[in-house]
Amino acid sequence: MTPRLVVVLLLALACTPTSGPTRPAPSVPEAPELPAGLSGLVEPWHPFDPQLADSAPVWLVTRYQPGTYPCRPGPDGSLDMLIQDRFTALQVVRGAAHAPGVDLDLHALRGPAYPRAYAEERRYLLLLRPGPKGQALLADSQALGGMHDRWGPDEVLAVIDLDQSEAEAAAEQVPASRSGEFAGGRWEPAHWAGLRAAVTPEPARQRELAAFLQSTVTRPRAPLAEVRAWLGPPDSQHLYADGSRSDGYVLSHPAYAQPVADGLYGQIELRYDAHLELRAVELGYLRWSVSPQLQSSTMLTAEEHAKLGLPRIELEFR
Repeated sequence: MTPRLVVVLLLALACTPTSGPTRPAPSVPEAPELPAGLSGLVEPWHPFDPQLADSAPVWLVTRYQPGTYPCRPGPDGSLDMLIQDRFTALQVVRGAAHAPGVDLDLHALRGPAYPRAYAEERRYLLLLRPGPKGQALLADSQALGGMHDRWGPDEVLAVIDLDQSEAEAAAEQVPASRSGEFAGGRWEPAHWAGLRAAVTPEPARQRELAAFLQSTVTRPRAPLAEVRAWLGPPDSQHLYADGSRSDGYVLSHPAYAQPVADGLYGQIELRYDAHLELRAVELGYLRWSVSPQLQSSTMLTAEEHAKLGLPRIELEFR
């Protein structure tokens, strides 16, 4: 979505926060004593689990350098291109590894032991427990593997983002907790959760949301931790090599999760700079196009937003 200085169908609803001044992000728990070889790599705010590390015979420092695999023909004659999530080896901290790198199945690596998102060129510590196939790949100094050699949770016990800053780590822990008053009622975490869980977007409630976002939540250069205190963790998160990032929130999860022809759902995208300050906001609604071999969604036009009574926000902060 391309940011422009435009706000369409905005309601002028007065909103007064009642949760008091912004509270600082929660402190990061004190880290356990690090094993030999990790001092200077793993910082106190990094989520290092000693017991999990002990069960991993290979500790490998890598750099994330994504690419694509060679195209392969799909069942309908189309060409499918799969993302290659490659982690180039930089340093063997524990165990033996001679391969120039490994490819991970990031879609399968979900949960507290793995980052929510990865940034190209950042360093990551992989805690590996390779099976027979993985051991053979690590032993081969020429092996890089292919799309069928990607490592999943059975062999990748944890991934630690070594370049994550303390501010990032603290912001990632902030839940949706703030409340406030606005003309349409009271904003609570449960109210926000209800907007996201609605089967379809209700225009009146969506317009209230748009007004609340602009008047209270998405202030120019608002800190990431402060926005997270209102909205909590996003549905999707993207990190970039320059330190910037974007958070995506889905409105009407059921319509997004189970596409039906002409079904509508909403999307909020918040973009932050390398200082974790809000620089752009976009709110819009998309319509599904569904056929036996394809599911795709496209953003409604400005005219469609107006006709349906749905808000449209495009803001960029200098």
